[in-house]
Amino acid sequence: MANTYPNKNYKSDIKFTTQLNRVFCRLLGIWPETETSFLKSLERFSLILGCYFLLSCELIPTILYIIFVEKRARVRLKLISSIMFTVLSVLKYSSLVLSKNRVRDCLARVKNDWRNVAGANTRNSMLEKAKTARRLLILCGIFMYTSGLYFRTIVPLSKGKTVTSQNVTIRYLPCPSYFVFFNGQISPAYEIMFFIQFCSGFIKYTITVAICSLAALFAMHLCGQLEILMTLIDNLINETEVKNLDKRLALIVEHQNNMRNFLRLVQSTLGNTSLLEVMGCTIILCLLGHDIITEWEDQNVISMCSYLILLTSIGFNIYIFCFIGEQLSVEGEKLALAVCTFAWYRLPYTKARALMLIIAMSIVPTKLRAGKFFDLSIRTFGDVVKTAVTYLNFIRKIME
Repeated sequence: MANTYPNKNYKSDIKFTTQLNRVFCRLLGIWPETETSFLKSLERFSLILGCYFLLSCELIPTILYIIFVEKRARVRLKLISSIMFTVLSVLKYSSLVLSKNRVRDCLARVKNDWRNVAGANTRNSMLEKAKTARRLLILCGIFMYTSGLYFRTIVPLSKGKTVTSQNVTIRYLPCPSYFVFFNGQISPAYEIMFFIQFCSGFIKYTITVAICSLAALFAMHLCGQLEILMTLIDNLINETEVKNLDKRLALIVEHQNNMRNFLRLVQSTLGNTSLLEVMGCTIILCLLGHDIITEWEDQNVISMCSYLILLTSIGFNIYIFCFIGEQLSVEGEKLALAVCTFAWYRLPYTKARALMLIIAMSIVPTKLRAGKFFDLSIRTFGDVVKTAVTYLNFIRKIME
């Protein structure tokens, strides 16, 4: 069967490209499987239900703790960042679950491009982009899971036990919580809730990594398709046979249409999650910055380091989104420059006219947008940082 496709190594190429993405998405039950058996559907449904259950087990008690137990404004503000991150994770996860069919269509396009890639140079170009996507995924995973492990284990355990004036022993959880129907300080309730909150944090970080992995995979694949399109256009002037020239022009038009359709599909799939990621994390960065300052003032080194690590990981995650958007935009600008400086005058007059629509489509910017509000680029990352600092100064003034 593999011999019917131009790329005989397409199975290994597809596995290399999507291997890590499959791992993270399957943990969340959102990876589109080829099998549609009852057991597979039941497994996916159970994973999705389990993720929502774990997220709810952290979110609801923390909200109750802020409402009924904690009265200090500074501590409440610290907990709001944790609540916002959990709410943001629920919204992003819901968006992924609802757009599962579009993710399946995107992956089908990626697999089809790998099957039909012709030539060693174009295959190597796509492999380089796939390697870049894997590196971004690995870096995002290292940052998110390292910060999460530190925040979920070292920080609460390092606080030890506190005995109140009423001779009540308090043991700390990763997220302070209020449980209406039972006492969370008594064993084994404390150990169970500690484990549940640890798993909830793991789910939240996996959601972030999964979204980043899909965005990197699709965006870098688009960059590879743009490079292939530039190669096809450059090779036009080397063709002398009119019949072959018509085939090459038809191939360019087909490739360009497929690439544009794929870009629109990726935009519709990741637009909402990108918007949630950028806007939500901007506010979280602001709150984490305030937490770092307050912990510095209280000389609480362990907590300050945890917030600093979280700030770095979330900031790096936003940077990855902006970076892949910038890379796609740069490749689009390279394509526009290539078609505008193409030696069209070396082609027959009737064939040169066929390039007009190709040039017109090529100069349309290829960008990823967060929703329909702003482009993902390095400039956007700078705006996010400036906005977070502005909000941080505003909160500092209010809390003084």
